[in-house]
Amino acid sequence: MKVCNLDTVTAPEDILQLSDVICKEAPLLVIVPAFDWIKRSLQDISIHLFRAEEEKASQAILHLEKRSMETMSGFLPDHGSAFEFAQTQITSNFQHIRQLANSTFSQSDERRLLISGEYISSALIAAYLKSRHIDATVADAAILMHLDADGKPDLETICQQAQAFSQTAQAAVYVTQSLVCQNAYGEVEYIAKGDSCAYAVYLAIAFRAQELIQRTQAKEIYIPYDNKKPEENNGTMFSFEEAESLINAGVRLVSPRSLSLAHQYQINIRLINGQGRIIRLISEIQEETHTVKAITARKHITYIRLHSSGSVSSFRFLEKTLSVFAKYKVSIYLMTSSSTNISMAIETDTETLSLLRRELSGFAEITTENNIATISILGKLNWGDSDAGNRIIELLHDIPILMISYGNDNHCVSIAIRQSDCKHALCTLSDHFLGTDFTHENGSHSFSEEYNAFII
Repeated sequence: MKVCNLDTVTAPEDILQLSDVICKEAPLLVIVPAFDWIKRSLQDISIHLFRAEEEKASQAILHLEKRSMETMSGFLPDHGSAFEFAQTQITSNFQHIRQLANSTFSQSDERRLLISGEYISSALIAAYLKSRHIDATVADAAILMHLDADGKPDLETICQQAQAFSQTAQAAVYVTQSLVCQNAYGEVEYIAKGDSCAYAVYLAIAFRAQELIQRTQAKEIYIPYDNKKPEENNGTMFSFEEAESLINAGVRLVSPRSLSLAHQYQINIRLINGQGRIIRLISEIQEETHTVKAITARKHITYIRLHSSGSVSSFRFLEKTLSVFAKYKVSIYLMTSSSTNISMAIETDTETLSLLRRELSGFAEITTENNIATISILGKLNWGDSDAGNRIIELLHDIPILMISYGNDNHCVSIAIRQSDCKHALCTLSDHFLGTDFTHENGSHSFSEEYNAFII
């Protein structure tokens, strides 16, 4: 069985783009969140109930139920078996909501009220899949996902529940709820920290899934173009180590926690965007087709340069500087250093930057510049055997480079430039590192003429 996480689905229309993928992947467990409009309505209902506005709460519940039924009718105009299935599921959920509304409303009742949004959404999606002649039904996530006494996923119990579920499973597709679990006291709640991708990986581990399919909205990542037909295209493949470098470079592929879990348990991840482009994160890559596999950009960064004033010894300069950044929990994306100079690309707000300047000025001269971008080039680059830095500097000879950082692994080299130069730099680097391979293999134009086709 495969597991498909649709955590970026926010409305029923989003599922239309992915129904073809779901059709081909059975048997499949599909994880879905509550639709945004359902979440907002349930939050409003909760506010009314806490304020003891029973009439307003009743009207809001009625309005949400009506809209849910109208959405279902839009999916299922023929009122067949799929319609009856959805109607039963939705009616049952609204009976539960009214029971909560008619009781003395507490914080635990609010939690159960909000969780019902996931159940309503999963019922709507299962009904839509049924209308597409897919054998789909709803699975209760609270039965599958369990927490231990410390509030962490109890993998042993989850695996036991998955095994029992698999023995009786008959449908081709099961739609379950995102982030819903059962705690050690038997109560249904949301999993702490809300990492939906890690949640999906735990279920993939429990079901011994061949792979986890994840919908992604990753931006500012450019990859070599492949003009194969969708059914023939295996996508761009990254090892888990390369994926970690991409995440560190600012690309939101998956959460770091989920990547670590997938790596530990050897769960391959297939990322699909709204246009059907595919990125695969796998444990081992047999064959590389591109030396450079991706170029990424991170914008709205602050550049800070420190020069020691001599008030601290050179061996303590770096230690003291980093302790200040740690104190204010500032993310450092790039750093180069010597005994008396440090350059950094960081992300922080104006207030924190002022606090940094105040403390750092006691032992360093400080220069800062806002509206900076960092660009990272990732691939099998063998920096120890090639003059990678000089190649990039030569390509960007007409662009001021504030800093260049590489050598921490064999996957990535990064530069910091002014944001106004970012588009030109991306096009130049992509034309050289991605367009050469693309032109050679596909006999097409350079990257700059195919620019939009590369972005995920």
